[in-house]
Amino acid sequence: MDQAHYGLPAQTLVARKIQQAYPELTTAQRRFAELVRSAPLRVARLSIHDAVSLVGVSVATANRFATTLGFEGYADFKNELIRGFEQLFAPLDRFERDLAEHDEPVGVMRTALASDVASLQRTSGALSAQDLDAAVTMITGAARIHIAGFDLAAHLGGIFAIELAMVGCRASSATNGGGSIGAIRDIFDFGPQDLVIAIAFPHYYTDTLRITQWARGAGIPVLAITDTMASPLAAMAQTSLFVPPAPDGQSASSTVILGLLEGLKAAVAMRKPDATEAGRRFSEAAYPWMTAGEKGWASRD
Repeated sequence: MDQAHYGLPAQTLVARKIQQAYPELTTAQRRFAELVRSAPLRVARLSIHDAVSLVGVSVATANRFATTLGFEGYADFKNELIRGFEQLFAPLDRFERDLAEHDEPVGVMRTALASDVASLQRTSGALSAQDLDAAVTMITGAARIHIAGFDLAAHLGGIFAIELAMVGCRASSATNGGGSIGAIRDIFDFGPQDLVIAIAFPHYYTDTLRITQWARGAGIPVLAITDTMASPLAAMAQTSLFVPPAPDGQSASSTVILGLLEGLKAAVAMRKPDATEAGRRFSEAAYPWMTAGEKGWASRD
C-alpha cells in the first residue's frame, strides 16, 4: 500500500514495520493499522481504550497488533510511535524550556533575538557565492516568477514577491485562500523561460513539494529556499539557497528566512540595471497612498 497517502511518515520505524507485517495482520488489526497510518498523532496521545474505540476493535486486537509488528507490547509500540514525531514537537519543547528560564518578558525577547542573530551569522557563513550567483541569474532572467509556499512560507513568499516587484521583476506568490489549486492556476502556463521559487522548511508541507514536483516535470526551472541538502526540495531544484538549522537541530525562525530573502533581493537589484528606476516609478504611483500629512488624519501628539 502507498504510504504517501497516509499521515504516518513512511521513514519512521512504525511505518516500516506496518508495511512489512501488513500481509500477516487480521482484518481487525488492519483496521487499527489504518488508524495508525491516517492519524498517528491522535493514536499517540490517546489511551489504548480510547484509540481502539475509534475503529471498533478490542484492546486485545491492539496488543496483538503491537506484538505482530515486533514490539514487546502496546506501550513499547506507542513509545516508538511518539519517538517518530519527536522532531515535530522538539521546537515546542525548546520554547517551553526557554520560557521557564526567564522571569520577565524582556529576557525571553533578548534570548530570541540573540538566537536569530546567531542564525543569521550561520546563514551568511554557509552561503555559497556560486549558488547565490546562480540564483540571481535565474531570477533576473525569468520572464515570470511564482513563489510557492504555504502557511508561514506563504507570508514570507508574499513579502519576497513584493520586494522582487519593487526591483522590476514580475513576481506572484501563493495565497492561503487559493491553496494548491491557486498555485497551479498561477503556473499552469509557465515554461522554461519562467521560474518557480519554492520555500519549505521542516516539516516540509506536502503541497509545496507537490507543486515543486509538478513544476519540475513541466520543465519550469526551480529555485529552492530550504534548510539543508537533505531537504526534499533540494533534490527537485536546479539551485538551492540554505538557511541552516541550529547545532541542536532547531529550524531557523521566520526572521532569519526573511533575512536571506531580503539579501537575495538586494543581490538581484545589483544585477538589474533598471532596479532603481522600477522603485522610483512605484513610489511615484503609490505616493498618494503613502502619506497622511495633507489629509487631516488625526494624530497622537
